[in-house]
Amino acid sequence: MTEYSPNIPSEPSENASRLLGWSAMLAKWTEFAQASVALPKDQDGPRWKACVPPIISMQAIVAALGELDQLPRAHRPVAIDAADELLREQLVLVHEAWSGELIPESISDLIEESRQAVFDARHLGLEWRVINERVIAPDLQPIAEMMLEAGFKGDLHAARPGTVLFRGAPLAFFSPSLEVNPPDGCEAIETVGPRQCYRQIDEATCTPVRDVVAGPADPLQPGAPLLWALITDGVLNPVPGMVPQAEAPEALPVVELGDED
Repeated sequence: MTEYSPNIPSEPSENASRLLGWSAMLAKWTEFAQASVALPKDQDGPRWKACVPPIISMQAIVAALGELDQLPRAHRPVAIDAADELLREQLVLVHEAWSGELIPESISDLIEESRQAVFDARHLGLEWRVINERVIAPDLQPIAEMMLEAGFKGDLHAARPGTVLFRGAPLAFFSPSLEVNPPDGCEAIETVGPRQCYRQIDEATCTPVRDVVAGPADPLQPGAPLLWALITDGVLNPVPGMVPQAEAPEALPVVELGDED
């Protein structure tokens, strides 16, 4: 099998995308489509030509989801669902074009990039992240009940009331994002989540040694998970009991996966 490798436009960075604008990207995609006319009519040329619309569409999906923060939060779920459906349609076209053959690496990479963009967009939410040296988690059930009364249909993950958290740890995660002010000692950050915080214990001394923060795509970590699903799909879950203050450590390092030595 002869593999052709047309110059698929690379995804610009977020800042470059906003500077160039959609008109500049459209010009690049138009140039790419026009160049496809010169593909040979034998071997894999027709396969590549059939993939021109899906390639452009997948690039557009990645670019559009990179601008998701420009949409009002209430409109984002519909936009994500539309991007997901469009991506599924493009994957059908790609697999039809390369039926019985190995999909070229450049297209496979673009497929993976598009899938990751949809995954990240769907798991984007608002995290309350600890910025003080230590914060005692408040009882968020009253807030959860008010959210549900207001029609909230998403998820809320939160630390059990009384849990002592340290700088860099997540205290709560709202999905989809909400305009909710964090408590003292925390800041609100839009991120892909929910991230979980695992308190790891030294088996020899039975004392906490560190907290490890892992994202939704990271492997499961040893230790006690500190965040619980307070709301799932708009349904309130039972709140775990308070964490005794006497058991709280004075200080612990917080390590994010990928930042370890």
